[in-house]
Amino acid sequence: MKAATRYLVLLSMLVVGCGDTSKGEVDGEGDGDGDGTDSALKCDTVGWCTTWASDGSEVTDAPPLTGGTLSDGLYRRERGTSYPFAMLVKGKSILLLEEEWWNDLGTWKVENGRLVITITSRCTNTETETSHDPWTWTHAFAVKDGVLFTQNLDYSDMPIVAWRKVESLCEESASFKCMESNCACEFTRNTPIYGQKSCF
Repeated sequence: MKAATRYLVLLSMLVVGCGDTSKGEVDGEGDGDGDGTDSALKCDTVGWCTTWASDGSEVTDAPPLTGGTLSDGLYRRERGTSYPFAMLVKGKSILLLEEEWWNDLGTWKVENGRLVITITSRCTNTETETSHDPWTWTHAFAVKDGVLFTQNLDYSDMPIVAWRKVESLCEESASFKCMESNCACEFTRNTPIYGQKSCF
């Protein structure tokens, strides 16, 4: 049941944005064409386990989702939905992180003014990196005052989501923090996530 829930959330909520040209732009990292070559990230470059969540407040301050430029970095979803989710962008690579040692690795590109993400492998605390048939999602996006706004275009009536750039996924903010009695957050860098114990 948990795996099915993860899959549905992944299908409905994967969102990210970069670049505003046909090839995209990423500060200081390659040409940003997201063609699937020269991956700059590994599946366990970072890892995350947390019981924290965002407050789920509706995004009302988003500009028109007509594109923009986003630098490499670690981004945590903070408004638009309460489900914990984050992403690491570096060069052409993107790593998507769920809240319990669950990572999906792939690439991105800008195509016809939209952000297209292609996921090609997964790793978790119970399995090492496993390749699979590519999964692709398309998103509208914009950047305003350092905040990334995205909206999944693969389904109708998807919410706009706001992402904040952070140094650590366990960095508390007004809109993302522990909201229950079981307060736990673990964040790793360049450490295998296979074998990590659940923080739940």
